[in-house]
Amino acid sequence: MAKTFRDWMTEGEELYSIALREYETLQSQLESLQSQLSAKKEELNQIAAVIGKPQVDNDELARIELPKTEPKSADRERKPVVQIVDRDSSGSIPASRNTIAQALTGRGLGR
Repeated sequence: MAKTFRDWMTEGEELYSIALREYETLQSQLESLQSQLSAKKEELNQIAAVIGKPQVDNDELARIELPKTEPKSADRERKPVVQIVDRDSSGSIPASRNTIAQALTGRGLGR
């Protein structure tokens, strides 16, 4: 049985939530690594000062700015553009997680 529009939207919301959680987890891990890198740089520079080696100063590599995720506001909420297609018509697209993800991310469906 073909999925309804509501099913597609529900599955799309689930995919979005999963991807957002993964993004936020990776962002948190990156922030932790940046902190560790900063501490290690400090330690290395202290040792370098004692033994007469050059200090490490590559702030461009150590600092990566990430966009912060913000909660959706009513002003910024994007309304979906919908095209109703008869599921039995020729050229209809099967309802799968992959096709939903491609449609929601704006990538072509390759048809």
